[in-house]
Amino acid sequence: MSTFTHSYYRAKSVNRWAARDDVAQIFADGDDDPVLYDHYNPHVRSPITREQLAELPLLDENDELIRVFDRDGWEVSRRDAVYLPTTEAFGGLVDLTRVHKLFAPADEDEDWEDGNIKFQVYPQAGLVTAGHVVGQGLMHPYHNLVRSLNESLGQPNDEDDEDMGDAQWNEAPAVIGIACQMYNAVMHQTRGNSTQQHGVVLGNVTATLAGHFAQNTKDKAKANSFLRKCDVHLPHEEYVYKITGRRLSRDLRVENVIGISMSNVHPTNGTRTSGKYDINFHN
Repeated sequence: MSTFTHSYYRAKSVNRWAARDDVAQIFADGDDDPVLYDHYNPHVRSPITREQLAELPLLDENDELIRVFDRDGWEVSRRDAVYLPTTEAFGGLVDLTRVHKLFAPADEDEDWEDGNIKFQVYPQAGLVTAGHVVGQGLMHPYHNLVRSLNESLGQPNDEDDEDMGDAQWNEAPAVIGIACQMYNAVMHQTRGNSTQQHGVVLGNVTATLAGHFAQNTKDKAKANSFLRKCDVHLPHEEYVYKITGRRLSRDLRVENVIGISMSNVHPTNGTRTSGKYDINFHN
């Protein structure tokens, strides 16, 4: 079966950064097992000890944040952003000149099996280098999420369950990436009710002008229909009307479509009753 997840991203101008003083709490007293690493990739990373963390500067020589990660590959925040009370959030735009980096694995990430993902870009509003993106797979930053889901679904829920033949459930992934797209959420408020297209791209004005040359009754009726639409609102006026006077979400919306193979889900993590699937995610 397939399902999708969606996330909304917005940005604020940061007034200053405040270093966190509680990162060391991730180290459990008396536990010598590594919990922090200098990279998300388990094949190239090195552990960071409590002593090394205490001496690790926040920024490198290029004023870039020195990032640290937990054992599952998730970044552990080392600083918090501080905003002015009057700072407003705004939606992000996708930089089409750099978006290819999201669909290609990092040089050191050799276990990224999908390789480069094909994608298409759609410049918006004449910006040329900014717009929407549709991919035929998931973006590279979501690789760790898929890996975590597969590790969760492929392992038994009950640690004492040793009779289920665990190895056979780990041979193939239960979760695979299918597709993704990124666009501004305001799109949902400005498209047509039935055509799902913006009025500014439907060609209503062109159709109205062409209607002057209509020859038969049917074409004249259609031309008058376009003329009435333009009499009420020209396309750009209709767009302004839709985005004015309302609190619209202008966040960057990211959608990911994933497939779940129930045959590869460990029996203790997924059950089917009355034609419905219940999946237990754990980590």
